[in-house]
Amino acid sequence: MISVQFSEVGQGSVDRAEMLLAGFPGAFDKALQGAMRRTAQHVRTETGRAVRKRYAITNADLRMDTAARLSYRYAPGSGVTAEIKYSGRKIPLYRYEGASPKLPTYSGDLVVAMVNGQFRHVHPGVAARGHQLRGTSPTTFHDAFVARFKSGHIGIFERTGGVTASGADEIKEIMGSSIPQMVGSDEVLRALSRDAAETFDKRIGHEVDAILNGWR
Repeated sequence: MISVQFSEVGQGSVDRAEMLLAGFPGAFDKALQGAMRRTAQHVRTETGRAVRKRYAITNADLRMDTAARLSYRYAPGSGVTAEIKYSGRKIPLYRYEGASPKLPTYSGDLVVAMVNGQFRHVHPGVAARGHQLRGTSPTTFHDAFVARFKSGHIGIFERTGGVTASGADEIKEIMGSSIPQMVGSDEVLRALSRDAAETFDKRIGHEVDAILNGWR
């Protein structure tokens, strides 16, 4: 997990909101919550857009709705301190664009492999291909293949050279980067922090206007 904090978010706008809503019980807190909720939505959208400029992955596979969380604290006289937290495990390479084959596919050639503790002739999986970065060609993994588990999960796997307790070949899934790793450059984090602060500054004004005009 990585996080970025930014302090004194829209301090002038917060002071103005508190003054304008002083005569409406609970309205100031409502405006803060609404502004932060909209800011969080914006941050997730912008984070996904920034990541997809560099990485070959769809927004659906990034699942930014669960990966980026924005929280805030407000103290009278000290303003708002906000924090964006990015979390998530590594994303399977299979979920990046350009991965192939899309379904488990087997070669017509027979090879010798250990199955349940015995060497047998089997049809190996076709070599899998995949990549992460846009502008690059998918890499062919000659010792990897696409497989589907009983759970329905499909991924690109490779043999580790080990053997499981049942005597079968041990395999592991090839993973790509996690969202914290993709977002983790200082340049991206600074840009997102600046954008979030500007968005909050605008949204708190909209929330105040909506309350004063009876739209909330």
